[in-house]
Amino acid sequence: MIVSTQRSLALRCPLCGRLEHHSISFFDFSGNVPVKVTCKCGFNKLIINTKNYKEFYLQMSCLICEDVHILKFTRAELWEKSLAVLRCTETGQELGYIGDETVLMKIIKQKQNDIESIMNNLGFDDYFTNPPIMFEVLKHLHQIAELNQMFCLCGNSQIEIDVYPEKLELHCPICQSLHIIYAETIEDLQIVKQVNSIALTEKGFTSFDASKVHPSFKP
Repeated sequence: MIVSTQRSLALRCPLCGRLEHHSISFFDFSGNVPVKVTCKCGFNKLIINTKNYKEFYLQMSCLICEDVHILKFTRAELWEKSLAVLRCTETGQELGYIGDETVLMKIIKQKQNDIESIMNNLGFDDYFTNPPIMFEVLKHLHQIAELNQMFCLCGNSQIEIDVYPEKLELHCPICQSLHIIYAETIEDLQIVKQVNSIALTEKGFTSFDASKVHPSFKP
């Protein structure tokens, strides 16, 4: 049997809900070094570990149940089958896929540009205070991150984002600065839509809602 050493990965980001395409190689695991998969928005989506090349452990954050899942796959399941599905262990919902590139590219083409449809299918209407507002805020933040315009003034550009029913918390893991964005009302959305760059204050705490515009956000 011929076993491919290349696999393609399509994983739904807990921050922006979008599917992105990544490539991983069997040889990436040489030296027992974990393989990390990061979204364009800066969120660390997945860590893959193996010690014997027979069993692979996937660690991933799940926005559906707000937990960290550890998924176990055999070498055959990841490197021989055409498709392996990554699921939330609590709900069974699909979070991503690993397998043949042709199969995955079809999935990405169908789903990557429809964040609202993705989130609705996952049942997020029951999670967010105002789902349409949150969807639009997330999409705009994703666009800002893709342009590398989301960063901290301490010099770090890998901003971590926690998603709550009514707000987003932007956190710098280097200097521990924190910025809160509310996403409940049309006024919240209108202010966020005017923003083209987000700069967290070094070692600071700030908030951003419809009642005030903080200078950390630059129109």
